[in-house]
Amino acid sequence: MSFNPPESEEAAKARRRRSIAIALALGVFVILVFVITITKMKGNVFVGAPS
Repeated sequence: MSFNPPESEEAAKARRRRSIAIALALGVFVILVFVITITKMKGNVFVGAPS
């Protein structure tokens, strides 16, 4: 069994800030991929449209 010493208040706050930053970065990445995908799909619709 491993022993985990109690975490200091500063370490807990730092971990929380780091987790929030990672979550925000992941959210921005997902939105960016979504926007790029939708943009490319709309571009393909116009290419196949009759003139």
